[in-house]
Amino acid sequence: MASEKGTLSGLSPQEAQELHKYFMQGFLGFVALTLVAHILIWMWRPWF
Repeated sequence: MASEKGTLSGLSPQEAQELHKYFMQGFLGFVALTLVAHILIWMWRPWF
């Protein structure tokens, strides 16, 4: 199946770029959420 399109993932370059875009948006959203959570916890009970 992957050999049909000539790539390891079987995705076209356009599909790979779209997947990468959504992955990065999710990753950045997760990082933002964790930063907010850490700041709120720091304000509640500072650990340093």
